[in-house]
Amino acid sequence: MKFDYKASFVLGGKYAELVAKRLRSDGVDCYAPPIKFARNKEERDYMTKYETDVVLNRLPYGLEVKSSSRIFGDDVLSYPYASLFVDTVSGFDAKVFKPLAYVFVSQTGGGMLCLSVKHSQHTWVIKERFDQYRKITDRFYSVPKEMLKPFSLMSGVLVG
Repeated sequence: MKFDYKASFVLGGKYAELVAKRLRSDGVDCYAPPIKFARNKEERDYMTKYETDVVLNRLPYGLEVKSSSRIFGDDVLSYPYASLFVDTVSGFDAKVFKPLAYVFVSQTGGGMLCLSVKHSQHTWVIKERFDQYRKITDRFYSVPKEMLKPFSLMSGVLVG
């Protein structure tokens, strides 16, 4: 079965809005921009370089949201593996403005965990893996589970 990029973007937008809604309920001034689909390679390159999943209105940085089929809660100890993939190497490296953090959302468990780029990037390693959804081999940044933080800490930092 061929990978459905549009469905993937729509699903990603749903989780970005979920994260933005939770942040707003905690007093963070932010929003999830509407989903856009690139019409050509130039637009796709621009979006990769400049767009973010959650815009923080008072900060020059945004948040990237990654939803996962893995089951976990808001407690870091509930994350079931020793490490996780942060992003593709090409996607992260292309960003002109690096995200402040990544938010990982469990599609089934409902948990949200955060990863500060500034405080974790020194631990990132590159792993080449076959992406079972896109059916391609790609290079990913991977991070130890210990670098994850509870989502509640993210809200506290952004409000304070």
